[in-house]
Amino acid sequence: MSITGSMYTASTALGAFGASMAVVGHNIANLNTAGFKASRVDFADVLPTLSGDLETGHGVYVVGANRIFTQGALESTSKVTDLAIGGNGFFVLHDRTGGSYYSRAGQFQLDSAYNMVNPQGYFLQGLSGNISLAAQQNQPAQASTNLTLVLNLDAAAKTPASPIPGTLDASQDAWLSASNFSIITTIYDSQGEAHDLNFLFRKTAPNTWDYRVVGARSELDATVPNSTELRQLGAGGTLRFNSNGTLNVGLSSITDIAGMNWVNGAASQTIAAAGLSFGGSSQYGKASALTSLVQNGWPPGALSTIDIDAQGNVRGLYSNGNLQFLNTIQLAHFTNVDDLEPFGDTLFLPTVESGPAQVGPAGSGGRGTIVSGSLELSTVDLAAEFVTMLISQRAFQMNSRVISTADEMYSVAAELKT
Repeated sequence: MSITGSMYTASTALGAFGASMAVVGHNIANLNTAGFKASRVDFADVLPTLSGDLETGHGVYVVGANRIFTQGALESTSKVTDLAIGGNGFFVLHDRTGGSYYSRAGQFQLDSAYNMVNPQGYFLQGLSGNISLAAQQNQPAQASTNLTLVLNLDAAAKTPASPIPGTLDASQDAWLSASNFSIITTIYDSQGEAHDLNFLFRKTAPNTWDYRVVGARSELDATVPNSTELRQLGAGGTLRFNSNGTLNVGLSSITDIAGMNWVNGAASQTIAAAGLSFGGSSQYGKASALTSLVQNGWPPGALSTIDIDAQGNVRGLYSNGNLQFLNTIQLAHFTNVDDLEPFGDTLFLPTVESGPAQVGPAGSGGRGTIVSGSLELSTVDLAAEFVTMLISQRAFQMNSRVISTADEMYSVAAELKT
């Protein structure tokens, strides 16, 4: 190899190690960038020349700067919309024209239109398009149509001396004196207003109890707004128990809770017999007591906060206490993530080599799970970057020395001609 050839060989190294320093600088600059994946420069030698038995190389070139998609450490935050992926996968993002991008950075927030967006304003994608909470800011009221009571009625109770009132409207004392046990439960009408229903239980024979349901007459009859009487709603029914104290559903008689024509203008309301259950109730020799009571109505509510689980299900918690499913965040998986094309802003695009995005719910199809209230930190190892920087610096200096030495040799050779 000629002297000028050695200068060329060393100059290729200057370019290669200059590129290495650029990659190191980029990695270190993104030490605190959430979701950032560090890159590594890969080198290869230039095809050597064979002159007789002497093989001389022609230097080095950079094959590429490959991103290493290792899992970054997760840092907890206090923000529900900060998301991290534990395992494989990328968040799917759309720009305002519908273009798709993929990222590991989970710094999301709600914009002015209640869309979940990243810092660049790209929309996080869910099962049904953009993750948007605009339509779920308020939850309308729901009228109660189902009611389940589980209770124990005292097997030792005696039939009360006072009879059940013979009219629909009677005083509270008249209704209570005719019963052994009473329960007040709250239901909601179509406008979300609460109404109290009083269940009255009266033992009529061994293992047999009649029940009545009454409500405030003032809420049902506009002509008596100040009435303190209670009005019977529907025909009532009978609960029969087996000798072992369990409820005999087949012999029991359950009827509609009807006649709920509210004076406030809400829709007329009925809880059908099919929607009224005493399943699991008992008659044992202990004090009558309510075990559980469940009804399916609620007042209107405003969205208070959201909750995101490991499968990406987004649920809203409302001021009325309801937790409602809103959407499911989707993740993308690629056959070969190493060949994704970086787009900037911690975004990536698929290539022919990476394969198309395989989009689906978190925790399925090789996709990782979602961790709400956390961010994936940069995978940059500062100590390793400093080592690489020192090696690149020394290699650059040594190859610079090769060029300066070759230049001196060339000068000496040129002087020999004079």
